[in-house]
Amino acid sequence: MTKDKIFAALKIQQQNMGCTTGLTWGTTTDRGELCSDSPIDGAPLAGVFKASEDDYERVLACAREAFAHWRQVPAPQRGEIVRQIGLKLREYKNALGHLVT
Repeated sequence: MTKDKIFAALKIQQQNMGCTTGLTWGTTTDRGELCSDSPIDGAPLAGVFKASEDDYERVLACAREAFAHWRQVPAPQRGEIVRQIGLKLREYKNALGHLVT
């Protein structure tokens, strides 16, 4: 599987935002970028924009709000959500496996 096919399957871009609330992505692009290079030939693979302190504060606020809601969700319902996450990971296991190798 080629890099382009792996990235397409996982919806990875050449440049990616550095943080997310789970619903929205950060918007900061002026703080620089962390680049990931191939261990095979040193060629650049993709980059992630560094998030700002404001981005992280927004993410933390959303996480606190989500936790307040999540802890009220009954355990069987939380278990079902975690099961669904596992199913989604399995759906992408081939591409994820190629990404880490």
